Amino acid sequence: MQITKRFWGKSAAAGDIYIFRISSKVGAYFEVTNYGATWVSAVVPDRNGVLEDVLLGFDNLEAYLCDTAYIGSTIGRFANRIANASFELNGKTYRLENNDGENSNHSGSSGFHQRIFDYEIVENGIMFSLHSLDGEGGFPGNLSVKIRYVFSDDLRVSILYEAVSDADTYLNLTNHAYFNLKGGGNIGGHRLFVPSSKVLKTDKQFIPTGEIADVSGSELDFTQGNLVEVALNSTDPWVWDNRGLNHCYVLPSNNKKRQLAAELSDPESGRGLQVITTQPAVIVYSAGFLASEYPGKKGRKYAASEGVCFETQNFPDYPNHPEFDPKPLKAFEKYEHQTGYVFWGV
Repeated sequence: MQITKRFWGKSAAAGDIYIFRISSKVGAYFEVTNYGATWVSAVVPDRNGVLEDVLLGFDNLEAYLCDTAYIGSTIGRFANRIANASFELNGKTYRLENNDGENSNHSGSSGFHQRIFDYEIVENGIMFSLHSLDGEGGFPGNLSVKIRYVFSDDLRVSILYEAVSDADTYLNLTNHAYFNLKGGGNIGGHRLFVPSSKVLKTDKQFIPTGEIADVSGSELDFTQGNLVEVALNSTDPWVWDNRGLNHCYVLPSNNKKRQLAAELSDPESGRGLQVITTQPAVIVYSAGFLASEYPGKKGRKYAASEGVCFETQNFPDYPNHPEFDPKPLKAFEKYEHQTGYVFWGV
């Protein structure tokens, strides 16, 4: 793998921003930036060897600085929602930013998606690191985070997450890349497989109720593989209110071992993607609320249902749900998990 770095611009608040390109022997390449430890591009071949960028994103830094859809970003300290923007830990109530109605979502303005990370070029990849001070966003603990992207010539991307806090805290890290294996347009014709029919029930504010529903045989059941458009066209209120898929699937294993979280394929191009994780859940989001202010890579603003996110993580709002066994990250305990993305063209 060949790794190159170029200066991409400056943030008035935090300093220099770079973009890194990792090129494979077959001509495919991936790009990441230290702004938000963001995954910028994945240029991979189709069944005929034609290269196409299958990640939604932007050609310029300004668009990322203004983006509100978390495109490609590392999400932290806590991915997804926390009800009433608060939780209790060790007898104390912690108040967070309520940036989504009365709730917190993706940690609000203090989120890692708009922080500039330190970086180090390592073997076959990039290591990003960040220090988050005690109290940032309302969370306890001085937190040291490492996000490592590892790339291989067989078109595999692995993201390894590590963190340590000097106080008990809650932490839930993920990546928010949007995939479109055609390279653009509506993703209804993509075929999706998810190896679970267990889904967290949510209320109108997308907060888990605590119930785990069995969706076998419904439009949310992808255990046999189905087109994404089945969900996009659904009139079921639980799907309609989410404008398609925006659901947390409970994966079969909860023992931190690697397991298949989802598989996406595009019959038109022959491209496919497997998502493998050590996390207990994946939120599959078909971008029903996507509306970019800036033009995307092909000069057109992104609209709803033009990508699919696979947010591998712990359960949303788990600190507020005893039934989810909400174990905090203990002081000086190592937090770690990984998610792999395997691309192919057949």
